[in-house]
Amino acid sequence: MFAGLSLDQAPPYKAPIKFFLVAPIFAVLAGFFALFSNNYEIHNPLIIATIHLVTIGFIILTILGALQQMLPVIAGAVIPNAKKVSNITYGLITLGVVSFTVGFLLYEKLYLFLAATMLLIGLSYFIFIALVQLFKVKNKSFIVIGIILSLVFFMIAFAIGIHLIIANATSNINDVHYDFALLHYNYIFFGFLFFLIVAITIQVVPMFWVASAYKKYEQIVIIFTTTALLIFYPINLFMGLEMDLVYKILFNFIILYFAFLTIQKLQNRKRKLKDITVYFYITSMIFLVIGSLYWLSMSFFTLPTNMLGILFGLGFVVSLMNGMMYKIIPFLTWFHLNAKGIFDIPTMREMIAQKNMQTQFYIHLSSVLFFVLGFSFALHFIIKLASFLFIVSNVMLFINIYKTVQIYMKNHTRDPFGLGK
Repeated sequence: MFAGLSLDQAPPYKAPIKFFLVAPIFAVLAGFFALFSNNYEIHNPLIIATIHLVTIGFIILTILGALQQMLPVIAGAVIPNAKKVSNITYGLITLGVVSFTVGFLLYEKLYLFLAATMLLIGLSYFIFIALVQLFKVKNKSFIVIGIILSLVFFMIAFAIGIHLIIANATSNINDVHYDFALLHYNYIFFGFLFFLIVAITIQVVPMFWVASAYKKYEQIVIIFTTTALLIFYPINLFMGLEMDLVYKILFNFIILYFAFLTIQKLQNRKRKLKDITVYFYITSMIFLVIGSLYWLSMSFFTLPTNMLGILFGLGFVVSLMNGMMYKIIPFLTWFHLNAKGIFDIPTMREMIAQKNMQTQFYIHLSSVLFFVLGFSFALHFIIKLASFLFIVSNVMLFINIYKTVQIYMKNHTRDPFGLGK
């Protein structure tokens, strides 16, 4: 599955793992905030903090952990001084998330400025290094091009996000603030998350699940049409072209095309063993489609905006991240122990019990569905039930992946060949 990857290319085990371990903790904290909130309006400071605990604390940290491991594998871009890069990025981002949360809870300008500074430095530092290595790749596949574009759009979105944080901190909110917020949301979700997931999916679906490869023309249609639409969006927004509906319709076609291809390849995979990670991946694609159609419907009907965060954020992205962690972490544990000559360990499939993953999958799915129900009918007690299930789901996710990490911690110091004696 990862043929050709050497220990020299791979980052140290702890470099990506710490990102994966802290991500569910931030998600649990977000669940508690949602559980004890009595106002779910998007402008509520507690809800802003909750959203960013999920988006930055869970999603971005998971992505940063995954990129450290995947860039050498799927793009041939090895992060130099991986341990140092990992520690600096991890420290700045985690402290930035904490400061951001405290800043909005207390509405203290100092914490918001600290958050903006740490997040800006931490993310810019990692993404600059990643982009330098990606640009060095000689024969750039569409996958590499997709990752590069996603990181570029993320830097634009993040710079806008920093501007919005500072605007809130200084109460300097003007007429174009809302337009910048719209561009920020579109570039974070479609420019970064959707684009990056497309690029990674094109590689890992055939690799992880022994499915048929995405054809060249399929990759071209998805990647270059997405790029064209993302370039068009700010032109439409700031020049007042009023072509939002055209933008949404075209993006819906791309999303439906990508989701259909991915579900089809997963269903027709060659290895038909029961695999809960497939459940997570197909679920994420289904929510992507539902969210996309809901987003389009908002042009014709008055619908609650916060539902997009549930469908796209929790249903699509968080579901996919759960499935990816269940694939990546057992592989990392198995790979690093095998590289040390330690072979009497569980297989990748045995490291996390299928029944444990399945239980967590159903709790996660129930949480998302209850959020949808609660926000659809403004039922606060259903939203609180969904928040509780979200907490339980992420506690279980942490326990499941931590048990895998324990396998590494118990075995990595062994001397199987007696060379230390």
